Amino acid sequence: MSKVSCEIIKDLLPLYYDSVCSDDSKRMVEEHLSKCNNCKMELERIQDEIHIPKIDNIENRKDSNVIKNISASWKRLRLKSFIKGGIISALLITTIILGYAGLFNWNITSVDTDVVEISDISQMEDGKIFYYAQINDGYSLNSLKYDMDNEGNFYITPLRPILVREKSQPPYALEKGYDFIDIKEQELVRGKEIKTIYYGTPKDKILIWKKGMELPETSAEAKKNFGFE
Repeated sequence: MSKVSCEIIKDLLPLYYDSVCSDDSKRMVEEHLSKCNNCKMELERIQDEIHIPKIDNIENRKDSNVIKNISASWKRLRLKSFIKGGIISALLITTIILGYAGLFNWNITSVDTDVVEISDISQMEDGKIFYYAQINDGYSLNSLKYDMDNEGNFYITPLRPILVREKSQPPYALEKGYDFIDIKEQELVRGKEIKTIYYGTPKDKILIWKKGMELPETSAEAKKNFGFE
């Protein structure tokens, strides 16, 4: 084979590097490279120029993946923050609503017996205990809680919201008027014997009735209020 010039070999080197030249051209290039250092250096230069962009592309893809991962993480964090913020807002609104209801509407605080008068305590033939309750602080009362402990103490507890807004005025509700306790019915419901009846709470109470206490007959006026006459 005649000697091939370096210019021809240099034109073939890119094709040789990419393995797209013919087998004869490949053999010719390799034979020339074995004897020519200049062309061998040119091949190395081509290899370096092509290899560096490949590395850059790999790094760029890595950087792109990192950016994508950061973006995805940020989106997830933003969604979590949005959901968390929504839950906190809902809880806050619920707390405000319940707090308002508790302060103004729920009957959760008892009335001090210092402002309560219990009078005209009596008893009907069937055992019902009547009494007249009057709360003298000028505010209305719309709720009574009935409770009983294991000792047979029965409590009638007047309850109000924490913040009272309604003034007491005719027609009065529970703040002024007759009421009664059906002992037999309460004992049947609770499965316990009632030994005493108090108006108030275990720590702040007024005695209405105690077992064995003798009481006058209930007046016609008191009976009439509940349709017993």
